[in-house]
Parts: sequence; C-alpha cells; structure tokens
Amino acid sequence: MDYGIYLNSKQNNTIKNCIITDFERGFYLYSSTNNTLANNTANSNTYLGIYLYYYSTNNALTNNTANSNYDFGIFIRDYSNNNTLINNTINSNNKGMALFFSANNTLINNTINSNPYMGIYLYSSSNNTLINNTINSNGQRGIYLYSSTNNTLANNTVNNNTKRNLSQ
Repeated sequence: MDYGIYLNSKQNNTIKNCIITDFERGFYLYSSTNNTLANNTANSNTYLGIYLYYYSTNNALTNNTANSNYDFGIFIRDYSNNNTLINNTINSNNKGMALFFSANNTLINNTINSNPYMGIYLYSSSNNTLINNTINSNGQRGIYLYSSTNNTLANNTVNNNTKRNLSQ
C-alpha cells in the first residue's frame, strides 16, 4: 500500500500544513488516538484523502482540504469514535465523507460539495452530531443515513443534490 502519512497505533501527534497528493491513501490513521490533523491538503490520491480506521478515536480534524480523491474525501470507519471534524472542505471526490460503524463523532461547519455519489454517508453509525455543514451539488444524495440511529442533524444547508437532499 502507498501512504502519504501513516500513523499506526500512535497517540498525541499533530500533523499540520502538509500537502499530500498522488498516493493511494493520503493521511491514514490506524488504531490511533488523540491526534490532530490541521490545515492539511489531501488531493488527487487514488483511493482516500483522509482515512481513520479501526479504533482511531478522539482525533481532531480541523481546516483540512480533501479534493479530487478517487473514492472518499474523508472516511471514518470501524469503531473510530469520538472524533471531531471542524471546518474541513471536501469537494469533487467520488464520495465526500462517510462514517461506517462509528459513533459519537462531531461534524461542524464542514463544506462538502460536488462529489458525484454523495455528500455525507452514515452507515450503521449512531449518536453522531452534524451541525452547520454545507452539503450542496452532490450526485445521488446530500446526507444519507443507512441503518444509523440517534444522530443529531441541525442547521445544515443541503441543496441541489441530484436525487435527494436527505434520505434514510
């Protein structure tokens, strides 16, 4: 596998002001906790821009940009709980942002536009909070909740998504 920056079981790191392009996965945190990613750019990676996987918890992602990555701009997966994502820009990826099997994450003031498949996708994820996000002009769906419960959505702007702005 090809990674721009890879943290495996690492804690309390700060990664800031990095530009990662043309890798398979731009930023990849595996079982890593209490890390900060701030003011980074993950563009044109062949799979994922920013990936938090398998018990990557209590991380803060702030003011990052993930554009034109082949699959997901930001993907949070498999028990990656209690992460905070604020003021990130996620545009022109196949899928904008997804949470799979993850809980208690907070998404605030993110901009997720022009992703051909969907803006935000929650799959079997619960107790997440989405506030003041802008999700516009994505392909099939703006916000898609599948088998996801007890999530809080408030004051999000969701417009001009091809099929549905919000679906469950």
